Amino acid sequence: MKFKTVIFLLLFLSFVPLFAEEQLVNKMVVRVNGKVYTIYDCKKLLRFEDPASVPTQAVLDRKDKLIDQLINNAISKQEAEALDVTVPQEELDAAVESVLAQNRMTREQFEKELAKNNMTFDVYMNEVLKEQLLILKLKKRIIVTMDVDERALREIYEKEFSGEPELYFTASHIIMQANDGNDAEIKEAMTAVYKEVAEGKMTFAEAAKSYSQDGSAANGGALGTFSAKDMVPEFSERLAVMKEGEVSEPFRTRYGWHIVKLDKIEKHDPPTYNDSYEMLRSIYFQRNVEKMFQTWLKKKRSESKIDILL
Repeated sequence: MKFKTVIFLLLFLSFVPLFAEEQLVNKMVVRVNGKVYTIYDCKKLLRFEDPASVPTQAVLDRKDKLIDQLINNAISKQEAEALDVTVPQEELDAAVESVLAQNRMTREQFEKELAKNNMTFDVYMNEVLKEQLLILKLKKRIIVTMDVDERALREIYEKEFSGEPELYFTASHIIMQANDGNDAEIKEAMTAVYKEVAEGKMTFAEAAKSYSQDGSAANGGALGTFSAKDMVPEFSERLAVMKEGEVSEPFRTRYGWHIVKLDKIEKHDPPTYNDSYEMLRSIYFQRNVEKMFQTWLKKKRSESKIDILL
């Protein structure tokens, strides 16, 4: 009996630390509008893909910062639920494709990178990425209802929309790509093409289809209509001194050697403040989204019932 008693005591004592750790992990740290969050939730903030590997002491060392983050996350998610902000599957799928494209990876390659951090693709997509999209949509929903600083809109307008009339060109070009090793050779080739066009041996469109080395070649070199600021300075400056219908001699930009034909030149007056108001608001929101969201969050926290339990 004594032998069995000793074994029982040893087994019991061996589980005491585990029970104590489990109790600590499940210990409540904060209550936000009635919903409770635990130390385990804090561990997820530190290492979402493997919270169990985070020592409890690491949470206690960062307690104040993690509780503050938990509160902000809780308020944001509760507001998203109240406003019925959701992320449909098609939006999530599109976001996944965007992530893969930005990282220039196939899904298989991305999965391998995630696996290095002990995360599966499904967890990344349905928990990490989905939550990021949810908060982004919430921010957009919130800030459009907030007051806009009209002085800031005026400043954006004066800096970026008002001023002198803007030049718009409708033009076509022929381009041959060049580098330091073949620059002289390409210039000579382009000079020969220019002579053929100037002497009427072929039309500009025919020359573009035969010689040009970019995507516009199939359309006879047509570039459509664009503003002066949309092109590199050397290109716009050359067009600005040309007459409609004129074909330029070859000239160099960082992209190579060009011959350009100016079809039409127009001057567009800048839009009025009222005409550009919605665009100004959009620019303002894009530049101030975080600042405005933090203002909203601070106000929302003051209105919420928050109890620190740790």
